[in-house]
Amino acid sequence: MTVWNEVGAELAKNKNPDGSINYDLGRRRILTQLSQYLERPIFVYAADFLNENKARASGGDINIDWNDKEGINEAILGLPAGRLDVVLHSPGGIAEAAESIVAILRSKFNPIRFIIPNIAKSAATMLALSANEILMDANAELGPIDPQFVIPKGDGSTVVCPAQAIKDQVEMANGLLSKNPKDLPVWIPILQQYGPSLLQEADNAMALSRELVTRWLVTYMFAGDPEAEAKAEKAAAYFSNHNLFRTHSRRIGLKEMRDHDLALKVVNMEEDRKLHRYVLRLYAAISHTFGNTGAYKMYENSQGQGLFRLVPVVRGLPIGPTAPPPTGKGKKKR
Repeated sequence: MTVWNEVGAELAKNKNPDGSINYDLGRRRILTQLSQYLERPIFVYAADFLNENKARASGGDINIDWNDKEGINEAILGLPAGRLDVVLHSPGGIAEAAESIVAILRSKFNPIRFIIPNIAKSAATMLALSANEILMDANAELGPIDPQFVIPKGDGSTVVCPAQAIKDQVEMANGLLSKNPKDLPVWIPILQQYGPSLLQEADNAMALSRELVTRWLVTYMFAGDPEAEAKAEKAAAYFSNHNLFRTHSRRIGLKEMRDHDLALKVVNMEEDRKLHRYVLRLYAAISHTFGNTGAYKMYENSQGQGLFRLVPVVRGLPIGPTAPPPTGKGKKKR
């Protein structure tokens, strides 16, 4: 029997008075088992971003943002200070919000390990790189941390542009126009969409991602290493290099990090078969919860305390407001 089916059968045994399945009871039992095996408390931060209906219905709240501070504060309130493991599953979001989350966690916990059961992209990758150590398997993945900007188009739609691509295109236009000024009419409709300050905003956003990750790596993962600064700068430069990855959604797994000799403290969970199975079971329980309830965000600890963000559910399909179109030029996201 697969882990998915095995966990699904276990969860189905836990019933509410009305006969419906109590997903919380079974999932928390599995979370407690993982915590006992690791001998440290666990905090789960997970979002159901792989469900397109939920992602739309959440109105953008599926991403990392400052609303997460409330859920995180609630979930860590009763945990003892000291060591902590964070199970992370997220598409990313706002880098500045990730900075706030790291500050909250580091005000109480050290060391911190991040466990990636499946996907942690963009600003979630930044969170993972604030760890003392990362645990993942060969199938799990991080992603690039290069900033993205939502650019309004003349027809009312939007396009997501990497900050590096904006910078590269403007610099290319400047170079070509300096040689052939008569081409200006061709470039005007392209450059008009960027606005007067967007190039500087793109530079600032790229610098912020690198600076945050470099600082966290020096302070935590490479603490005490005489080569901490050089190692941190190399890793931050790799993760933020849009021209290397070509797209913001590229996979960065164990192999990719090792192939680029990043010296990160990333542990392959598969080397501990019991740990790996516990993590797979927990992720399956989280996925069953997301797939059968209106929950789209989960903040939960190994002491049975948690907070959830929900959308209404009708016949198993979430409904709710869709995200409003962005306004203004160059709304930043990750």
